[in-house]
Amino acid sequence: MALNGRIAGATALVAAGVVAAAVVGQLPAFGSADQAQTATPSSAPQTLLCPGPAIAVGADPKDANALSATGKPARTAGTVRGAKPKTVTLGRGEVAGGAAPRALTAAAADAAGVLAGAQVEQVALGDAAGLVATSCTAPASDVWFAAGATTTGRTSVLTLANPAPVAAQVGVRVWTENGPVDSASFSDLVVPAKGRTAVSLAGVAPSAGGIAVRVTSTGGRVGAALEQRTVRGLESGGVDMTGPTAAPALEQVVPGVRVLDAAAVASAQRADDYADLQTVVRVLVPGSAATDVSITATPDGGGQPITLGRRVAGGVVTDFPVTGLSDGTYTMRVTGARPLVAGVRTAVVGDLNGSVTPTDQPPATDSTSGGAAVGSDAGLVGGDGPVDTSGATTSSTADAAATSTARGIDFAWFAAAPELAASAAIAVVDAPSPVLSIANAGPARTVRLSGPISRAVQVPAKGSIALPVSRGVVVLTGASGLRVAVSYAGDDAIAGYPAAAADQQAHPVRISR
Repeated sequence: MALNGRIAGATALVAAGVVAAAVVGQLPAFGSADQAQTATPSSAPQTLLCPGPAIAVGADPKDANALSATGKPARTAGTVRGAKPKTVTLGRGEVAGGAAPRALTAAAADAAGVLAGAQVEQVALGDAAGLVATSCTAPASDVWFAAGATTTGRTSVLTLANPAPVAAQVGVRVWTENGPVDSASFSDLVVPAKGRTAVSLAGVAPSAGGIAVRVTSTGGRVGAALEQRTVRGLESGGVDMTGPTAAPALEQVVPGVRVLDAAAVASAQRADDYADLQTVVRVLVPGSAATDVSITATPDGGGQPITLGRRVAGGVVTDFPVTGLSDGTYTMRVTGARPLVAGVRTAVVGDLNGSVTPTDQPPATDSTSGGAAVGSDAGLVGGDGPVDTSGATTSSTADAAATSTARGIDFAWFAAAPELAASAAIAVVDAPSPVLSIANAGPARTVRLSGPISRAVQVPAKGSIALPVSRGVVVLTGASGLRVAVSYAGDDAIAGYPAAAADQQAHPVRISR
């Protein structure tokens, strides 16, 4: 027995030694060359979603809740290398009439170049008219908006498009000036395969002067857009459709904010129910903690910035009125001690002499006694404290007689832009006076532009520039870290959108052995 035990023990030791030797043999010797390899996976085909025409709520006299459309947006699309994308028509969903959303597809970015697309529509039918221009965006599973209102005369519609062959489950969370909205009806929307779902936000957030939205999806990625229409009595107050803004971050940059005929806007906004012509920066700090927020509006090309600051409550939509902006394009920088989302609204007033009615009503701006008003008469929301407007000046027309029915009104929501990769593209549609804005947070840069505009441009350190462009796909080389947007403005039209994060191709992956 003892002998057998000794033999068994020896056998175990030998076996253990063999195993140990085998394991050690698999490990690289000390100082040996790195056994890692680099592999580049295949890039997936690119897809962008164009949301389709502007959607009216209740245009059918038989159904106040019906969604309908009549338009057919024109599109501009292409890739960095000049490839023409394929177009797939999606289902209309609940919306009666009008063109359907479109999915643009192209080969992988490393084969065809980065894909860019945008659509434009001049809305002239129904109770609201205006220029609607928005980018076609890549499907995503998590997007944010800082735009919209549902007070009297204002409607907001969220459009969700799904290019996949299977349905997507979507949850929508909404915040207003009164805090987060609890609505089970928006927690589990279904966007059909290769189809569209459109919903009016009035059903979940009625009488909201300020809205922010988060859209999350499972089972498939979706494209999302948010539209707002404004009607004051029998007069159109404009139409706009915006794509997603940048995800929550400590700093948000909104380039290409267009201001046109600021004097006419300042005068018109003094009339009853016209206060939401005021230029505002909309901010939401998700969560419950309050934080300090700072806003700087800097003219493209240089000039005296305007700075605003306030402590804002967490989970509450807040509009910062911005006064003293002359005509031009601006880059808005919004920073906070906690991550935030942001958007900017501006407006144009085309014919101040359409019908003028003097009024003694003061301008609708923040006051130190309680902040901005809330409701259909304001459009300035979340006022809970004084505003620091160091460096700001009051418009020279602040004391002018106001108009109660200023003709040719339009407005636009400008979204925060993401940082771009080295090679980027942005589609420019056929709309009034297109301007390309480039914002730079770092040292001075040289960017090469090709397409409708072909030139090298210098972007100053921590500055921005604005360049006139024309219809087509503008390609930017050397754009890494920059933020870019295109804006449009005419006598009674205004719109704009940022360039999407352009790096959609696969990158090398290091695999250790």
